[in-house]
Amino acid sequence: MLTIIASMERELSGLWREISSVPSGSDLRMAVVGIGKSRSQAGVRSILNAGSGGTPRQLLMLGFAGAVDQELHTGDLVLSSRYHVESPGKEFLTPDAAMWQNGLLAAANAGLPMHHLDSLTVDEVVSTPAAKAALAEEYRVGIVEMEDYWLAEAAQEARVPFISARAVLDTARQSLPSYLPGLSQGRAADVLRAVAAPWQVPALVGLAYRARIARLTLTRFAASFIRQWESEGSALAVAR
Repeated sequence: MLTIIASMERELSGLWREISSVPSGSDLRMAVVGIGKSRSQAGVRSILNAGSGGTPRQLLMLGFAGAVDQELHTGDLVLSSRYHVESPGKEFLTPDAAMWQNGLLAAANAGLPMHHLDSLTVDEVVSTPAAKAALAEEYRVGIVEMEDYWLAEAAQEARVPFISARAVLDTARQSLPSYLPGLSQGRAADVLRAVAAPWQVPALVGLAYRARIARLTLTRFAASFIRQWESEGSALAVAR
């Protein structure tokens, strides 16, 4: 079984439309696990601890990321080979080697240029160019996100192969609203704050545009990955 997860519904919405629906007997599943350490780990552990019929044999994370590398642009695909975390004493984790190679092939088949810069899992949205530059200098990573390390840790504990595919949402030179996670989760206070501040409207419109570009990258990559996964399953069935 291949289970595709995301922290937000909008990261999966393009893929849902691409494949229309998942047949009831299919070995493909999709789920939203939530933003940040506690939500995402709880969500993915619920999936990993499912009964034998629902336990994933592969786990693919799709999500947006912020660039800290100056060369990255909105919509660029990043398949990190190391997941770092902004926490003392924690060593980096790595994706499953076979899934990572399959990810490279899926990106090539989809015609998507791919970057394999390291990622850094952070606790809060990195909202300013200055903060991004500081993290790039300290950790030598290319992107920041809020889940990969914790998801890789949970998958490693369950001995389930894992990989994360990230599409750049904001570049190293762009700012983000600090209340972005609240908007993504529909928290009333954050939504009202955005609505009550008309000067934020251009920034939010620009953010929505960049999100569409990043979502298209994720959709193209995931559709290619699924086709590859399905063809490998058919080949195994013939071999048996």
